[in-house]
Amino acid sequence: MICDGSHMLRSRGRLSAIAAVVGVLVGLGLVVSTLFAAGLDITLNSRTYAYETQSLFGGPSYQNFSFRGVTFSFHLWCQITADSGIVCGNATEQNGASYSYSFTDGLPTTSPPPWQTWISPDGLEAVEYQQGGNVRLLVEL
Repeated sequence: MICDGSHMLRSRGRLSAIAAVVGVLVGLGLVVSTLFAAGLDITLNSRTYAYETQSLFGGPSYQNFSFRGVTFSFHLWCQITADSGIVCGNATEQNGASYSYSFTDGLPTTSPPPWQTWISPDGLEAVEYQQGGNVRLLVEL
């Protein structure tokens, strides 16, 4: 079999093109993952918190979530009035310290509904509640 070199050049060209595409895809993946990770923190009162979002509605009336060593407990509905309901709960730290919070659901809304914010007395965790059952569980970084 005689090889004139053009076949090898085409193969190298294909490999270079594939390597370039893979490099671009890896680079895009790193950029997207960096942007995504950067979006998982928020600053409140000059403190930076990592957070995750949960949905309370559609589940049981008592729910617990653990995030970064803090247990967040929610109770739907601690109290119900003619025009609103109260969502209440506790944030319990690893050392056993527990702080209670509550939020009102059913208020007149704007679109999108604003976030109601609670920050623990020691500032180590916080909860943001949005009418409709969305919560952000926040733990100081």
